[in-house]
Amino acid sequence: MSDELTELRARVARLEAKEGVLSALNRYLYSLDTGFGGDIIDSYTDDAVLDVPNFPGADGNDLHFEGRDEIAPLYAPYSAREPGIGGGHHTANIAVNVGLDLQRAEVSSYFMTSTPGGVQGGRYEGVMRHEADGRWRWESLAITSAWGWKAPDAELVSEPVGIQYSPFGGHAVEYTPPE
Repeated sequence: MSDELTELRARVARLEAKEGVLSALNRYLYSLDTGFGGDIIDSYTDDAVLDVPNFPGADGNDLHFEGRDEIAPLYAPYSAREPGIGGGHHTANIAVNVGLDLQRAEVSSYFMTSTPGGVQGGRYEGVMRHEADGRWRWESLAITSAWGWKAPDAELVSEPVGIQYSPFGGHAVEYTPPE
């Protein structure tokens, strides 16, 4: 095989890995917004490390978790409600750098979340790992809340809707590389 073809195959493999990482990020965010707690937790490796500096409601304290079992309670409120299309995690300026070995990827993104009572924003910064089952998961993630405000007098103009309004049952569409 020519060097050019070998290089081209390596570049395509990195692009496919990047699509897998973007799909994993989307699955994580979609799961937050629809209340699929199992999918949220499955977005992390078993040994993941999660840091949440300046967590709202934690009196300015930084939160630190090691492993899925420690991380799970943070996301319990998301899965405590009936699954539906609610909330809103918006991301922008997503950057992905897949390692040459195709096993890890650096990920960063700005985010904004909106609820009927306010809005906040910050950054996601972490590393995803490609696992044996073919999924990309957070190996480490820092969710930094940089700003936010409450709107106590906001008027609710529509309620969240159930997943029956989603053609995909409220789950994110996932990238599947060709075999």
